[in-house]
Amino acid sequence: MSRRLFRTHLPEPGVPLFDVHVHLGPSDTGELYYPLLTGDEYLDLMASAGVQRACAFSPLRAGYAQANAELREWAASTGGRILPFARLGGRRVPVTLPALWQVRRKLRALVGTRAADHDTLDGFAGIKLLPHLDGLPDEEVLAEIRDRALPVLVHGGVHIPPAWIERHLVPWVRGPLIVGHLGSFPCGEPELRAAVELARRHDNVYLETSGAWLAEFIRHAAAQVPDKVLFGSDAPLTHPLVAWHHVAAAIKDDDLLARISHRTGAMILR
Repeated sequence: MSRRLFRTHLPEPGVPLFDVHVHLGPSDTGELYYPLLTGDEYLDLMASAGVQRACAFSPLRAGYAQANAELREWAASTGGRILPFARLGGRRVPVTLPALWQVRRKLRALVGTRAADHDTLDGFAGIKLLPHLDGLPDEEVLAEIRDRALPVLVHGGVHIPPAWIERHLVPWVRGPLIVGHLGSFPCGEPELRAAVELARRHDNVYLETSGAWLAEFIRHAAAQVPDKVLFGSDAPLTHPLVAWHHVAAAIKDDDLLARISHRTGAMILR
């Protein structure tokens, strides 16, 4: 990153932050949607934003093996401040909406080949899945994730709805299963309500706040499953302090804010 992405004169959070949704490293897509942030740049951002720990993974790429390995190696030098999540994909691409771009991606996955995203899951604190873009790992990899009880962070919303997550991922995940964006990305109320019920039904299912910028969505999730909501920023798509102030503005109870900001994350992610 050759320029400063964000203004820095934002109010301090007032509580420690555990950010469970951070993109770090290079991307080969060239998409404006993904501004890039190196690990060392994020450490500086953590210091200014009051983020004490974070779960990080690679931005969008055609394959993740090298990016995963580089992130794991760098994260080992941060004294546990950065929990490296291996970003994985596969040839099984769900088509959950009648969208032509998903059909094209699924067809390419079926006829093409994909390099392995990892040689080993040793040294990774968790797994990041974006099935509608990257595909779903095969059952052998899912079994390894299950046997290791690794936390899994999965995109949630209209393209990967809670019903799909319950059917295809819940049976394979023994560790915490964190549904991104309150399960509602970009702003689906039916998906939000279904994600809340999913978290209510399954002890290991949690929701995180990144990309859910409707205050009433945050209030609803926090009111319904107060011990199941985690803070996520989507940095560098959003500055962590901007993301946090949005959450803090929506929630009036200080104890609940403390649970969302860091307490629940610290309890379930080691």
